[in-house]
Amino acid sequence: MKPVIEVNNISKSYQISHQEKASYDTIKDDFAKIFKKPFGGGAQAEQETFWALKDINFEVNPGEIFGVIGKNGSGKSTLLKILSRIVDPTSGDIKIHGKVASLLEVGTGFHPELTGRENIYFNGSMIGMSKQEITKKFDEIVAFSEVEKFLDTPVKFYSSGMFVRLAFSVAAHLDSQILILDEVLSVGDAGFQQKSLRKILSTMEEGRTVLFVSHSMGAVRQLCNRGLLLKNGRINLMGDVEDLISRYMEVMEEEAPDLAQTVWENNGKTTNKYFVPNKIYATGPDGKIIKKSLPNDQDHYITIEADVKQESDLLTIGIAIYNEANGSLMLMSYPTDKPQSDWQKLKKGKVILRSKLPAHLLNAGGYKASLIGGIHNEFWIFEPGTKIPSIQLNINGGLSESPYWKLPREGLLAPILDWEIENK
Repeated sequence: MKPVIEVNNISKSYQISHQEKASYDTIKDDFAKIFKKPFGGGAQAEQETFWALKDINFEVNPGEIFGVIGKNGSGKSTLLKILSRIVDPTSGDIKIHGKVASLLEVGTGFHPELTGRENIYFNGSMIGMSKQEITKKFDEIVAFSEVEKFLDTPVKFYSSGMFVRLAFSVAAHLDSQILILDEVLSVGDAGFQQKSLRKILSTMEEGRTVLFVSHSMGAVRQLCNRGLLLKNGRINLMGDVEDLISRYMEVMEEEAPDLAQTVWENNGKTTNKYFVPNKIYATGPDGKIIKKSLPNDQDHYITIEADVKQESDLLTIGIAIYNEANGSLMLMSYPTDKPQSDWQKLKKGKVILRSKLPAHLLNAGGYKASLIGGIHNEFWIFEPGTKIPSIQLNINGGLSESPYWKLPREGLLAPILDWEIENK
């Protein structure tokens, strides 16, 4: 199978100027400098060569949804701009076999003075489509974007949500063989994000090729089977998406622990007169803290180490788990969910709370586990939806015990339910 995208030893450099920071002088000082050097002059700025990308090589096959991940500044957007022919590489070459449609950021390929209707034709012509071809897809584009009422309004008056709906709809529906998307699922409302996700998945059935960039590991896992991880402009890892996500989590933990916080520790700022958490983390069945991905087919435990400062029969502490991709609340759980006869009182002093996260519950993806609780029916101490102690969970692999289902399926949960079959 001949690749539709071939990237051969691509590098991109920029010249960065470094000048000594100017002091804040008075007007008198500025006039004195003019008399000393009436024609200007002074220290020359130092030039530094910055390599946004260095020695990038990869291939993408027809019909593949290929993921590109990495932290901010790793070179993802530069790579996509080169593939979209927006900028030229400093060295190396690329071969692309087919028409390319890109949605790199809100407004790419749109003219603000043109109406939505005119921009559909304008954008389509940019990727080489004829007016007849665009007209054939026109109604489908408008229906998907839900901006029919404002179709003859200049897009500069659109809200950001309207703008991105139309931009994505144009890119996704025009007859391009290759679709390049940068963080398209991070904008728009939750409903549109889900609709966009389904549309991207449908491109596989149409045989189109997609390059997909996102910071949402849940979306990358659901859409892609293969991809690459960029770090400081170089390929850090290329291959299976599960390996990429595991490595991405390691990189985030190494370089920015606060962005991939698998262990939360109190820094002294979180305090109240009832319950003060000291540490929150996830463990495996062996009790060891897990800082990487959690296999879906194993039980895990969310552990809270804390100090109870003041006892109360109404003190209730639990956890809430949110989906990283769209912020949906997956579940809330308290020890007081059991019959009242089984409740254990939180006594003054040090305490450890441990909640079981059963195997085969959450689908593959990224999640946030947050501390919640308060004095029952009176007030919150840790209120859902506010900045409260939280850790990040990354679920992968083992989605069922069947050889049929090894990749993530659609949906937020992935339980194994009991079935009965009665043959007659």
